Amino acid sequence: MKKSLLSLALVCASAQAFDYTISGSAETFTKWGFNNVTPDVTTGRAPTDSFTTLFSQLNLKADLGAGFAFGLGGSLAGLAFDSTQGFTASGYSFNASPVQASYFGYSWDKGKVQNYMIQNAYLSYEGTHLYLKAGRYQSGKVGEWFSGYNQGAEGYIQSGAFKLWGFWSNRRAFAYNQWFLDFYRVHGLKKDIFAAGVDLTFGGFKTSVFSYYVDSKVTAPGVSFTYDTNTDFQLSGFRSLTRVRTLFPQALSSFDGLDTSADPDGDPDGIGSGQRDWGVINSSSATLWIDQRFDVNNFNFGVGIYKNFGNANELIGRYGNPVLSVVDFWTAGAYDIGQSLSDMVGKDAFTGYGYMGATYGAFNWQVLARGTNSPRSAEQSVALNLGYKIREDFKIGGKLEWFSDTTKAGYNPFQGVIVGQKLTANRTDDRSHIFFYMTHTF
Repeated sequence: MKKSLLSLALVCASAQAFDYTISGSAETFTKWGFNNVTPDVTTGRAPTDSFTTLFSQLNLKADLGAGFAFGLGGSLAGLAFDSTQGFTASGYSFNASPVQASYFGYSWDKGKVQNYMIQNAYLSYEGTHLYLKAGRYQSGKVGEWFSGYNQGAEGYIQSGAFKLWGFWSNRRAFAYNQWFLDFYRVHGLKKDIFAAGVDLTFGGFKTSVFSYYVDSKVTAPGVSFTYDTNTDFQLSGFRSLTRVRTLFPQALSSFDGLDTSADPDGDPDGIGSGQRDWGVINSSSATLWIDQRFDVNNFNFGVGIYKNFGNANELIGRYGNPVLSVVDFWTAGAYDIGQSLSDMVGKDAFTGYGYMGATYGAFNWQVLARGTNSPRSAEQSVALNLGYKIREDFKIGGKLEWFSDTTKAGYNPFQGVIVGQKLTANRTDDRSHIFFYMTHTF
């Protein structure tokens, strides 16, 4: 009895040595495309996909004391509806789903459908001047050109206005209500991603010099500038936010644009073959993004441009991009390049856009208009985004988007599914759609 009481006392003492929190969510996401034509590969006629997802996640975070923490979490997800499952197109039959293969449920590294994953399994340390994290975790704390969950490590050293940061990625995953993909190698077998940078912050001005690197493929240096006139803005008063981002990918000498290593989508990286037909990966390329936003109390508006010089986003830029904080470029069709990837990040593409919106307590709205022109396509869209927090733990939202997509002669909207069929004339397709989501968190 005394031993039992002693054991219980030790357990209680250990439990008091650290705090822990359990959190999670139950979510659903729906995309409904308005274009339901019968697929035809020869003419490039492709419908706009529709699907509904179910997603849940459970996470444990334990504070181990002295700045150390441990995290563990898993997710379950599946498709409740998928308009692309087992489709046929002008004599071609496919026991497959472009939606599933593109962004919900397919494990690329394992070559099978997998609707569960461990997306969090990490150990971290955070002090006044030092931060380190290793394992599986959600990226985004350092660097801007990588998104999703990372398997690897990240960290920074900070002193005053100076921050030295870096990260390493062995694999990447998505565990969200719209995207669900188990961890995979972004650039094929034995091709990890490394990045490092230096940030300097003085009041509302921040500049960053950095570089990304993939062995034998690419090095991508860049510089970013941000100027915020009101860093403590809380929907009252005036604020001007200016952001400039540059990226200069340089293909390494051993990489000739015909790499056939096992990319997640199973295709080479250039020369118009495989699922992407943007052409050769240039030995030198560049990306420029400029965004200017103004806030006046609860109302905001802004304009921006996004320009690629060459095929700058093939190896860096598709796997994370700061422009996604304003414009979603994953809104094309599931049968198309990428898949669902807009040519906004394509070769030599130029995009101009403008937006305005407002926040009224728990309700927010935004209208965003975009025009993109590239050698492969021309796109125009106008989207109305809405969001409403019903309770602190429950929110709903969505988007209604008119989207006109003109694929130019020499390409094909079915490039993501069938290689070799090329259009002899331009064709315009309606990619208009609705997004709707519901999220309950605890």
